[in-house]
Amino acid sequence: MSPFVNIHTHHYIDNKDLIQIVNIDIDNLNVDVSYFHSVGIHPWESLRSTDYSLQTLSTLSQILSFSNSQFLKAIGECGIDRACDIDIEIQKSIFIKQIEIAERHQKPLIIHCVRAYPDIISIRKETKATMPWILHGFQGNEQTAMQLLRHDGVYISLGDVLFKNEDRARRLLDIIPCERLFFETDVAERNIAEVYEKASLLSGTEIETLRNDIFNNFVKIFGDI
Repeated sequence: MSPFVNIHTHHYIDNKDLIQIVNIDIDNLNVDVSYFHSVGIHPWESLRSTDYSLQTLSTLSQILSFSNSQFLKAIGECGIDRACDIDIEIQKSIFIKQIEIAERHQKPLIIHCVRAYPDIISIRKETKATMPWILHGFQGNEQTAMQLLRHDGVYISLGDVLFKNEDRARRLLDIIPCERLFFETDVAERNIAEVYEKASLLSGTEIETLRNDIFNNFVKIFGDI
């Protein structure tokens, strides 16, 4: 049976039967970390200063050049958040710089997006990005999901919505193709198995099928484990 995949979490779990990408704050990153992780500049961090952002972007490029960077599976979480007070143009600028780094180093992006899905779609087109983008913690509606899925290489990850808005989650599970789907725990303390169980209940799909499908998606993007 395929392992569970937790595509985005902030809590590392020592479990050999679990595949997880742990988001690590770049300021606290030990380059010798030996488990799958992601690193990037969150849109909320854009406010700290332009100098901080430029220095962090330089650090990120350096980390990706290290010999053990195979454990750094994705850039992120990064993106755009229109619910915060940070100037949107600053957010876009830092996001685009991270897209350029991701393209240069052939790394997928894990994207934080709040009220900014049209911006994400527009930037995908403008930058002609080819690396996979995973929209984590998706909270949008079915129409937004369909607009995103029209673009090759865009994936949608579900987590909290499965527990907080079952009706919307059920509709999303109905329209998101299995080959474009991921699950996550993000900052929640729940086990990823609970997320799969909930998705199975809402979709009527066997957990084993979900595990196989999501694992295949992981391998497609990140390669063999």
